[in-house]
Amino acid sequence: MVQIDNYYDCRDLSAEEILLLLMELYPALRDEANRKRVYIGATGNLAERLRRHNVKEVLFCARTANRRVAARVEELANQLGFEIGDVDHGGNGTNSFSLFVYAFDMTLIGRCN
Repeated sequence: MVQIDNYYDCRDLSAEEILLLLMELYPALRDEANRKRVYIGATGNLAERLRRHNVKEVLFCARTANRRVAARVEELANQLGFEIGDVDHGGNGTNSFSLFVYAFDMTLIGRCN
């Protein structure tokens, strides 16, 4: 099980504000070159999703207001140069239960499933 120390209740924030918070917490992510190594996803079952990605350390986890906000975070993250997976549009991993947005450094696991 992954311990998540960087959990934020962002139910009152927009997708844009959530990404700004992430970049305030990790100023290196203001540089687009650093964003390419960070995966951002959305899910309703955080523990299962992190297990599937084989993640040992989470940089950031946010509880969003609803699926639309979570999907919008993914969409904006993609536009900003973050990795969001094989699909080239935002919201690719979300479903009606997706309330959490998470980020991890892909170089720590070597690959992203």
